[in-house]
Amino acid sequence: MAKTTNPEHAQLEAFQTSRLKFFELLAANPNYFGNLKSSVYKPVFPIIGNTNYEQVTCVGFNPSTNVLEAVVQVKQPSGYNGSLCQIGSYEYVRFFVDYGSGWEDAGLAAINVHDIADAADCHKDSEKPLSYAASVVLAPKSNWCFFPVLPKVRAILSWNSIPTPGDAGYTPIWGNTLDSEIQIQPRPFFLGEVVAALNKDVKLVVPPEILEQTLKLPIPLPDPPPLSFLELNSLYAAKEPGKTGAKAAAAASAVPSHRYGFAELHQALNTKAADPAAIEMKIANWKKVGLDWPAAVASLKEIDANVSYEQLECLGLEGGFGLERLVATFVIKQPVGYGGGLCTAGSTEYVAFWADWDNTCDYTYLGTVGVKVHDIASIPKDGLVYSAVLPVDLSKHRNPCNTPKIGRVRAVLSWATPPSTSDPYALTYWGNLLDAHVQIQPGKEPNYLTPTISILGGIPTSMIDSTTGQTTSNAVFALTNTAADSLGRACPFGGRVSVQGELFPGYKYKLTVQDKSGGLPQDLITPLTLTRWDGTTYLSFPDAQHYYTYQDPTQNIDSLLGEWDTGGDDLWQISLQIADLADNPIFGSLPDTHVIQLDNTAPQAVVHLDNNLDCSRFVVGAKLQGHYVAYDLNFGSFSLGSEPYAGPVSPSGGNSATAPLPSSGNGWSLNTAGMTPCGYVVQLTVADRSIVNSSPGNHNWGYASVGFCLLAS
Repeated sequence: MAKTTNPEHAQLEAFQTSRLKFFELLAANPNYFGNLKSSVYKPVFPIIGNTNYEQVTCVGFNPSTNVLEAVVQVKQPSGYNGSLCQIGSYEYVRFFVDYGSGWEDAGLAAINVHDIADAADCHKDSEKPLSYAASVVLAPKSNWCFFPVLPKVRAILSWNSIPTPGDAGYTPIWGNTLDSEIQIQPRPFFLGEVVAALNKDVKLVVPPEILEQTLKLPIPLPDPPPLSFLELNSLYAAKEPGKTGAKAAAAASAVPSHRYGFAELHQALNTKAADPAAIEMKIANWKKVGLDWPAAVASLKEIDANVSYEQLECLGLEGGFGLERLVATFVIKQPVGYGGGLCTAGSTEYVAFWADWDNTCDYTYLGTVGVKVHDIASIPKDGLVYSAVLPVDLSKHRNPCNTPKIGRVRAVLSWATPPSTSDPYALTYWGNLLDAHVQIQPGKEPNYLTPTISILGGIPTSMIDSTTGQTTSNAVFALTNTAADSLGRACPFGGRVSVQGELFPGYKYKLTVQDKSGGLPQDLITPLTLTRWDGTTYLSFPDAQHYYTYQDPTQNIDSLLGEWDTGGDDLWQISLQIADLADNPIFGSLPDTHVIQLDNTAPQAVVHLDNNLDCSRFVVGAKLQGHYVAYDLNFGSFSLGSEPYAGPVSPSGGNSATAPLPSSGNGWSLNTAGMTPCGYVVQLTVADRSIVNSSPGNHNWGYASVGFCLLAS
């Protein structure tokens, strides 16, 4: 009897094989999967935008913190290149933003994923999909509150292949593209703008240097108070259902009185002691403006988890290395009904977070986050997507890497009134709840009051070699999971080195650095700018003995312990010590100590034309030749180009250094045929591998240029 093959099973096997050999297949044929827009290579096994293994499901934004968030679901038990005890693979998310004139690259983030076997939780629900989140900080373009800024945003998810920078049309092999629209927080009025506006009529004589100084000086204005019921009635009453004549035209966007009068109704329904006289006065006041209080009370009581105005859509867990946070995205659907426009206080969408970290079928309340929303007449048809983010401390919920730890989390959305903090199943009038399964990063539960530096210069300390003080070959940035060096080379550190670690509220700590080549220990005493969960910041100062106070995770979402402004190129040691609130070191608690290699020296960059022809004149069509030096002890890359651009310089760049000075370096050439007669420079840019200011893409740089003039032939 002939053997038959299940087509679906065969396709699944083909998918698994192609993922297992992903890099090998692409190395032989870069268009093996057919996702390249133009290529001389023919596809072998076409796969474009496949979401069988992973999918980005939501893209949201928090206007207070300027953070773009994407939630990604990982669906399969295997196909991710290894278990939690292995390196696994990466889900790359590149973000884009479009303010109306085209897509702009907003940055890259990544999620480290692994093979995790299917299982069911205590509710007998499948633990798949697992929901992760990835984020980038956006530097938004903003405007006054009179002019809503509602850009489109895009997230491109791509497994094990980084989406091309600047290419918003990139086609992933495994993954997908998702668009949504967000709202940017209005910017303040600047004093210079007010002065300029006054000058149109008053004709004040303002010295230019003073006007320049005031141009970006914000005018400190108090936050507007919430609109009163009468103001809300004036704003929304014309939109009440049942109106006739011209007012009926607005009925499509009606805001019922039990929505905009919610504050008064809710107060009466949830009072601790009944006050009939006050209720009678409310009824009379409502009647004066043509509203029926008893009918509104009845309508409100009928409302049960209504999602016609707002709705939770996604929930995931972001981060690792002690910087985890829960991310919930929700969509605002209507143009009105949120307490006023962007120049008013608006209203608040509250998201309460719950978790069952240990599979007990009991939820623990974690905290509630509020996000401001407003009436926006120009809201897009698919609504505006916001995100609520809550930092969480998972240090006591970790398992070893050979025992995956999956938690069940819940978000509860409620408009205008916070959700219950005691009942995870309670829903209010407007809003909904959403559950998801998340993977807790493996590790060991920290010992009580053991000081811990988790991240140095943006890199997990577990990925910094304990001898050389440089990054390991697999090092990634803790917040974005992107590689410290795309070629896996060791990287030193420079500039401002951030120190992050475990938080122990109720205690203090001190950071000390010392040059390993000699010198006395130095305490770090730089004032710290700490960020709360709601995006507001404040300063934290050390005391007279140089001890800082540990803050609660919600008051220090980045777990920032110190900022070290480095100098020189030596190997240093950094230590963290814990103490009680009286600055007494904790008995038996050993300092956490790490070494870190510094490099604050710019690379060598020299470029010349041969035969002492720098700044000479040439006829169009001449073939120019020269030499360049691009060198650093920790060399990263170089690029060569002409400005203004008129043709490629050969070589245009690379990852290999030349010999150092006083060598003449390597040769370069430029064919000027077809170039326009003009003055030009050949620009050399050299970067080292040093991680400067704890940020991806920041290095020590060297620059050099040589000029020449082209004359018509």
